[in-house]
Formats: sequence, structure tokens, C-alpha cells
Amino acid sequence: MGAADFLLSPALQQILKPVLAEPARPFAAADLAKLCKLDMPTVEQAIAQLLDNGVLLRGDAREGQPEAFCANAGFVFYPELRRIALKSFAAAEPLRAMLQAKFRGSVQRAFILGENPESGTLNLLLVYVETAPEREALDQALRKLLKSGALRQHVQADVVPERRFAALKRGDALHAQLAAETCVDISPTPPRKAKAPPAPAPMGLLQRARQRLSGQGRQGG
Repeated sequence: MGAADFLLSPALQQILKPVLAEPARPFAAADLAKLCKLDMPTVEQAIAQLLDNGVLLRGDAREGQPEAFCANAGFVFYPELRRIALKSFAAAEPLRAMLQAKFRGSVQRAFILGENPESGTLNLLLVYVETAPEREALDQALRKLLKSGALRQHVQADVVPERRFAALKRGDALHAQLAAETCVDISPTPPRKAKAPPAPAPMGLLQRARQRLSGQGRQGG
């Protein structure tokens, strides 16, 4: 089974968010049901499917504790699955939606540069043209994503002006990050500009003649 097959099930996507965000942490089925806002039968069915395909491992059994499960870093598609998750449901989609809703007037380009291998924090780069997004509003929007469960990983956001972004050259550390496979473009769609009123159609020869004759008639009257 390929990693892309998991994207077909919304329930599996919801469960993989916390599991991939903290791969070493064991999760009980009840914990996942609460975190993902899913009913227990749905969670148990999803866990069984992920276990059968080697995506999850059973945690060490502890007396008096419910059975727990964690990500299987040895799963053959594990790196691919993490990349797909970050490029879609686990990070890119909720972050792009947030930028589109709140910051598309100020943020021109946005990129997930990757994640810190130790902390799991996502590195986000935002590029603005004229006015930088307010840091307090940005931090609040990111906290809201975490609180809602739409995003399971903390984000370190760096904001740079467009002139600095445009001046990047090969060899710059940031240029290398943008060129890496782990970089994901999540730029919001720019706001639509108001359309200018259509220009008047050019006046035809007969129309100009009628207008001229009409003007001469008024003058003669």
C-alpha cells in the first residue's frame, strides 16, 4: 500500500496529524478520539488499518494502562508519508487557509521551509511587499490553529520584505532552503484588483457624421 492511499480517508488524516507530529509519543485510542474529535469505533477501525499496513506500532504494554500506539519510523513509506502529510493535510492546507483568510493583503509569498528534526517545529517564511503582517496577529492566528487541532506542530515564522527575497542568490542559506525538496509553497492567492471600467468603443464613421450633422443643425437653429 502506498502512502498516498491514506489520503483518501479523512479519519486516517485526522489520526495521522498528532501521530506524525509526535512520532515517539504513544497514543491510546481514547486519546486519539478526543484529539481528533472522532468516535471510538472510527478510531479503532483506523488504528487497525494503520497497524495492518505497518504505519503504527503497538507500544509497550503497561499494567492498568490502555493499549497505546505510536508511529513506525521503520515503515517503508514513512519518509514519503511525512512529506505528503506536511505538503497537505498536516501543515500546508491549514496554514494556507489561515494566510488566505487573514493575511493575503499583506503576505505575497509563503513557504514551509521544513521542520526542526529535534523539536518538530515547522519553519515558515513569509514575504511581504509593503506592510509586514502584525506579529501579534500572526502569533494569535497560529495559536488558534494549534488550539483547534487543525495544526499539530508549533511554527517558527520569519517575515522578510520582498526586496530581500528577490535579492537572494545561489549560495545563500535561505536560497538553499527554498530550493530543497522539503520546501512547500503555500502562498495565498492575491486579492483581486477592481476591474477598470471598459473603454468606450471607437466611434464609427457614420456615427461621427451623424454627430457632426446634428451639431451643425443645432447651430443653424
